[in-house]
Amino acid sequence: MSALNEPVTDAARVAAIAAAISEAPLATFDLEFLAQDRLVPTLCLVQVSWLGKDTRLDVPAAVIVTTPPEVALIDPLAVDVRPVVEALAAHPCVVAHAPRQDLGLLATRFGIAMPAVIDTQVMAAFAGIGDQVGLATLANELLDLGLGKELQWTDWARRPLSEAQLAYADADVRHLPAIFALLRHRLGERVAWARAESAQVAADAVAAAEVTPETAWQQLGGLRNLDTTALATAIALAAWRLHAAIELDRPLGQVLHEKVLLDLARQRPTSPAALRAVKGVSAIVKQRADDVIAAIVGAKAESAPVLASMRSASQRAQRWSEMLLAIVQLVADQVRVAPRLLATRADAEEFARVFDERGRTGAGALPALATWRRDVIGQVWVDWLEGRLALLGDPASPAGIQLLPR
Repeated sequence: MSALNEPVTDAARVAAIAAAISEAPLATFDLEFLAQDRLVPTLCLVQVSWLGKDTRLDVPAAVIVTTPPEVALIDPLAVDVRPVVEALAAHPCVVAHAPRQDLGLLATRFGIAMPAVIDTQVMAAFAGIGDQVGLATLANELLDLGLGKELQWTDWARRPLSEAQLAYADADVRHLPAIFALLRHRLGERVAWARAESAQVAADAVAAAEVTPETAWQQLGGLRNLDTTALATAIALAAWRLHAAIELDRPLGQVLHEKVLLDLARQRPTSPAALRAVKGVSAIVKQRADDVIAAIVGAKAESAPVLASMRSASQRAQRWSEMLLAIVQLVADQVRVAPRLLATRADAEEFARVFDERGRTGAGALPALATWRRDVIGQVWVDWLEGRLALLGDPASPAGIQLLPR
């Protein structure tokens, strides 16, 4: 194992790495952490790679593929890694693979956002390679490396780290510059789409890290079918759950699983005994039953907000949403991207409902018309809804349907 692979544990070396990253045309990062039984994961290793400051990015991808990056593994259990994190956050071209959890941890621990990050998993989805493809799979396909996944769930807090752990951690960033270069070549102008979507991943990660007990309910799914009393109760339970999770440093699901939270919001037990009898309640809830009951009883229907998603869509809007989803599948096949990146079912339902209620102007702020999606799917939706396009069955086409001008 070369000295380069040994974890950095001194502040001077950290400062030198931060300075090198700041001068590099491209930098990458990955984190290893322990999340089990913790609300905030323990950061155990920071891996970074960067290209030399004289390396040009406006060269054929093959040049980057054959240019070895500098690689460093930094031990945050032994040294302050903030200088490197700050250098990454300030960098105009920092690459990572599926970094949502990593970005959330950095936001929580350091109060740092990384809006310029570009996610190679997102790039792969736009390149038609696959949706949410893993780094090992992507590296193996693009670089024929044969990377393994066997150490993905190893104990990264153990010291000293084994040679196998260090090699695995090294590989997580060593090949990212080459992967980025190859994907950028494939994407062409679509790189702008990938950058925009990566920025949204980064923003979502920071938003999740900034959740407070007062806003915790906004992270819940399944609120749409709750009446106002149940919604107020869910809001109170979400606040209690986050308070308890912070106090105990336990994952939210261990404190109170979301499905059970919604069941409690609907049932509204009024005594500790009734609460403990609800299927699926955790030991923590049973131990703190008095506090949970106080939260339930204290929730008042008049305090519940009116959610736009709770308004029932008209019958025609419901029909429209199904057709909009079919159009998403068709367009995704045509442009060779993962359908999820164009629109989800929730996106289609919201677009149909808002268009039905307020027309094209009202829908203008929705993602399909307010982001890079406008020219890919949003305008197609509008043209179909306004009768300029017809969706026809076509047994001869691979998709079985096609869009034609009317």
